[in-house]
Amino acid sequence: MATSTERRKTASIASLGIGNKAKSIASDLSGTTKSFFAWFDKDDGPFERRVISKLDLFILSYAFIGFWVMYIDRGMLANAYISGMREELNLVGNEFSQLNSIFQAGYCVSMIPATLFLTRFPAYYVIPTSILGWGIFTVLCFRAQSFGELAAYRLCIALLQGPYFCSIHYILGSWYRRDELVRRAGVFYVSSGVGTMTTGLLAARIYATLDGHLGYSGWRWMYLIASIMTFPIAIWGFFSLPGTPRDGKRWFFTEEEFGLARERMALQGRLDPKGGILSKDTLKRFLGRWHFWLLVPWNIQWLLGYLSMINGGPTLWLRSRPEYTTVQVNNFTAVSPSLGIIFIFVFSWIIDKGGRKAIVPLVSFACGLHFITKFAWIAFDSTSTEYKWFATALSYIEVSLSPINYSVANLACAADAEERAFVVSSMLAISTAFSAWVGIVAFPTLQAPRFFNGYIMEAVLQITYVSWTALIVWYSNREERLEQEKNAGDFQSAE
Repeated sequence: MATSTERRKTASIASLGIGNKAKSIASDLSGTTKSFFAWFDKDDGPFERRVISKLDLFILSYAFIGFWVMYIDRGMLANAYISGMREELNLVGNEFSQLNSIFQAGYCVSMIPATLFLTRFPAYYVIPTSILGWGIFTVLCFRAQSFGELAAYRLCIALLQGPYFCSIHYILGSWYRRDELVRRAGVFYVSSGVGTMTTGLLAARIYATLDGHLGYSGWRWMYLIASIMTFPIAIWGFFSLPGTPRDGKRWFFTEEEFGLARERMALQGRLDPKGGILSKDTLKRFLGRWHFWLLVPWNIQWLLGYLSMINGGPTLWLRSRPEYTTVQVNNFTAVSPSLGIIFIFVFSWIIDKGGRKAIVPLVSFACGLHFITKFAWIAFDSTSTEYKWFATALSYIEVSLSPINYSVANLACAADAEERAFVVSSMLAISTAFSAWVGIVAFPTLQAPRFFNGYIMEAVLQITYVSWTALIVWYSNREERLEQEKNAGDFQSAE
């Protein structure tokens, strides 16, 4: 028999219009019965759809635009390098690779502590402040006069950009149901493709129209214009970003809407953070489950599997082609992210609709194609320009799996907000730490554009990443089954 407390909770849920859905919500990434192209679940009533729409408007819009400008600010280095910065700052040897590695090192250092900040401090202060900071250092890149000065600015940008990606995933996991999350993560991550695409097109336009204007080189104008785009977005976040259910801003929610948003997460087993600090006991809790030990290595394999793109491999090949001008090369860098936008949308939608059972087939397909492209570079002297262009165009395909990785982590750690913040940030932080030194070893600038050892590594990682994905899905299914058996036993005992 249900207790009086349980009856009151059931009545409260029913009054909010989600009683039927409470019975039908499946476990993590288990798929739904909704139409493939439907944005809302068929059981979502008008009131709940209004709440979801508000969440989409305020969270997804800010997440998208913030990540878009972040990718412009961080990605401008490769375009600036091929647009005169190399010659003007006398960047010799492997200094371009070193600039990338310095950025990766700074990027990973701030992720874990900054994401854990969100379990104690409002996100609408933490995230916009970091955006404001990296915008200032992007301005300073405009005036850089040496490798050392530029490296220092890039390090500061990285430290301030570190919190953004993981913090947004933490916020998404704090508001959306299991059957909603991957699509929202996909919409968020599409902005990385849009940002990368915009960077190339914007750089080409700036170089063509402003190179030499007021005595400044085109690459310097690239940094100045990128920073000008950043500051309004930072200011917007202080007023619009809703944070998490625990500390969310409510001026665009009624109390009833806010109550429904929190109730939706209670039905998913998502609890508010306890606000504790990182201590020996919390670390023991975080490291005592399989989540950290399997999800972090999984993400390392994923990120290193496309490290050539991070280190500008395809861009440096385009730059080595004498038939392409600087403006053309900058424009061509938009091809891969343009296709990546399509991949991200399609992959995210398939997983949200198909559920966990769709993960391994989809990852196998993406990594299989990516594996084929690696041989365009491994056999560099024997492959055609068309094959290399095919590899360049598809270089974003593995990156497009990002929403799956981080949504799986969000859902696996749903019952512990602090662990969720720790694991999601650890996945990217430790992966980035690996990329900081592996990039120098596997993709030294002096070997451009061949990078034989680096592309061999990436080909092998396509196979290991697919295998590890199957292991993650097996563990998730096992955990779900054990939890269902436990709940069934508790229910029988209660009767």
